[in-house]
Amino acid sequence: MDRSLNLLSLTSNVPASLQTPPGDPEFVKLAAKHRCLICHNVMRDAVMTQCGHRMCEGCLTQLLFDPQNKEPVHCPGKEDVCVQLKPEEIRGDNGTRREIRKLPVYCTYKAHGCPEKLPWKDLMTHESQCKYKPVPCPHIGCEAQCSEDKIEAHIKNCDYRPVRCRYCEETVPFSLQTDHQENTCRKAIISCLFKCDHEPGPREEIEIHMQTCQLRPQECKFKSMGCQFVGSERDMQKHNKDAADEHLQMITMYTASMDLQSMEMRRELQDISAERDTFQHIMESIQRDSTMLKDLVESIKVGQKELKVLKIVEKTERIIHLEKKVDDSAKKEVVDKLGRDVQSVKDRQSSLAERVNQIERSGFTGGGTGSQQNLQETTGPLVNQIQQHDRQLGLQDIRLAELDLRFQVLETASYSGILMWKIRDYSRRKQEAISGRTVSLYSQPFYTSRFGYKMCARLYLNGDGMGKGTHLSLFFVVMRGEYDALLPWPFQQKVTLLLLDQDAGARHVSDTFRPDPTSTSFKRPTSDMNIASGCPLFVSHAVLETRTYLKDDTIFIKVIVDNDGINAQG
Repeated sequence: MDRSLNLLSLTSNVPASLQTPPGDPEFVKLAAKHRCLICHNVMRDAVMTQCGHRMCEGCLTQLLFDPQNKEPVHCPGKEDVCVQLKPEEIRGDNGTRREIRKLPVYCTYKAHGCPEKLPWKDLMTHESQCKYKPVPCPHIGCEAQCSEDKIEAHIKNCDYRPVRCRYCEETVPFSLQTDHQENTCRKAIISCLFKCDHEPGPREEIEIHMQTCQLRPQECKFKSMGCQFVGSERDMQKHNKDAADEHLQMITMYTASMDLQSMEMRRELQDISAERDTFQHIMESIQRDSTMLKDLVESIKVGQKELKVLKIVEKTERIIHLEKKVDDSAKKEVVDKLGRDVQSVKDRQSSLAERVNQIERSGFTGGGTGSQQNLQETTGPLVNQIQQHDRQLGLQDIRLAELDLRFQVLETASYSGILMWKIRDYSRRKQEAISGRTVSLYSQPFYTSRFGYKMCARLYLNGDGMGKGTHLSLFFVVMRGEYDALLPWPFQQKVTLLLLDQDAGARHVSDTFRPDPTSTSFKRPTSDMNIASGCPLFVSHAVLETRTYLKDDTIFIKVIVDNDGINAQG
């Protein structure tokens, strides 16, 4: 920027006697040596390069400091001697500036008759005194411009010069005087347009007379029935007498026509009424069907919503429930111990069952009623004990399954702020998303540290919002964790979302963002998870569904959360 100012200062430091005059005059003759190499017009504030070429200072400044020019700028002369242009090597060409100031030009008012040819530097002084300088006509509506020696004659004969009407004394343009008197002047003397014997008078009086003039043309009162006669009041009276039979015939035909039209209208009204009733029945049926369909759609939506909530949130809620229910003592040793306890219960159950069988065999061998009663007294408590053990065994199986699920989650959980998510059966899952069966998928939770933020990813294989149907949409979700009270809020860690390249491993699709502190997506969660935030247009299906990112019907999603600046330690 400083170099640009140095170049521009070549003009500001030059005296006014060497600066190019303003304006764009017509030159008597403009030689090639006085033309700019860049704009090809007359040089303004001529400057010279190291190789001797001349051009406008403004054109050269724009060329040198054009932000689109990334390469060094060379002289536009395009000759062998041309060099690279440097602002500090540009010099003002005072000799050429003096020549250009003295170039002969025509007067600006040449078209108005001025024959002067004078040096460009004297043009402004001449213009201010030129007698051919056009002067606009002062009359309203006239756009003519004349030289000073002709303007007075024009004003006297101008078509727009104001004249006074000899009847009403209104001021009107000369060119409109005749039209004013013949058509609009209220005082102009005219005759009755109906050529009666009334004396001519002012237009305002004659117009009142014409409204009641006996020769004013009148239309026959039977015009609506077909009579086309037009005449004066006297002629109309004679016509009514002479055409009475014709008028009566017109009335008869008109009445018959009206009766026929009335019958047709009644039939049309009946047809319209019948159609209206039919349409009304159809509309009622449509409304009933619409109501049923609306209720059905609403129930389907509710069912889909419930299914989505159950499918999407069920595992997450169950994990959250288990995390609350099972403390850190739920190690693998606990599961092994529970397995041994269950096996012990099963062994004891088998032993008791064998004992019962022995007692039953010994009892039935005795064959007596007393023996059977003794058998029942002996086996009763054993049967109850076996049933109790069966119930305990069922509870242990349930708890074992829950712990197994918890260990599956814990085995895949990350505490480094990095989620590696493998999505199998891509084609089937995408089809389920298109059909609306499973619109989105949630990843397993991951953490910034053992006691850090709890998070997960949410994926729309068929896109969401702007990306629906064309893109894969990927979002980041902050979840409610056990140690949120110890963490800084709102969540402000940088998040990077990636679709991994399974081919060369170097062309990952990625997007990085830093959370908006004002967004509710990053406040401390009050429910199981906050609103998701991320990229609706993360990657198009055309890019995703190539061998680079989709192999064996599987894709890999990676989420990296920057752990810098987190106060809580894991």
